[in-house]
Amino acid sequence: MKHLNKLLLMVGALWLTGCSLHPLGIDDEEWAVMTREEQLRAYEKQAELDKVRAEAQARERAAKAEAEARKYEAMAYLRQNAQYGDIVQCVLDPVDMQFSSKWKPAKPQAFDLVRGEQLTLRMQDWKERYSSEASVSFAESGLEVELCRNSSYRYGGDCTRVLGTSRDFRRGISKSFEIDRYMKGTLRCDLKPIRRH
Repeated sequence: MKHLNKLLLMVGALWLTGCSLHPLGIDDEEWAVMTREEQLRAYEKQAELDKVRAEAQARERAAKAEAEARKYEAMAYLRQNAQYGDIVQCVLDPVDMQFSSKWKPAKPQAFDLVRGEQLTLRMQDWKERYSSEASVSFAESGLEVELCRNSSYRYGGDCTRVLGTSRDFRRGISKSFEIDRYMKGTLRCDLKPIRRH
């Protein structure tokens, strides 16, 4: 039973090391001259390191989730207690997207953003055969709305920005744009009126 546990530990460590044939990155020549006890200790050490790495990754994921939750709560608070000028409302219409190397009309989008907020838009063609994502954000300054191709892409000309003074946004501001090989259209934004009950 004791040998079976050691064998399972060694197999588990080998599985966790992925592509490496030997634990701890030990090369074939060094591995060949090691005793079985040294090899077993290497597997055990690799298993310990993998466990520490997995725990660190779990802590990192938990911290990231907690930070996202705090950010969401902060945005909800800001939205609930917004003053005039804190929320911008925008319409993306008309809009064409490049799907399969061809420009196709996409469904218009309407959204509003609190200062400092960023969100993801799911863009689709009218027949809902193609879809893509874009991100939109409203700067803390309240003077810029940014529309970008999904962050997984990194080409030149990834974003378009609507810049204006608070007066421009109060009256409504519009911009025709083209994000290279991705999207073109018109983005219109203005400040959302605040209604208090």
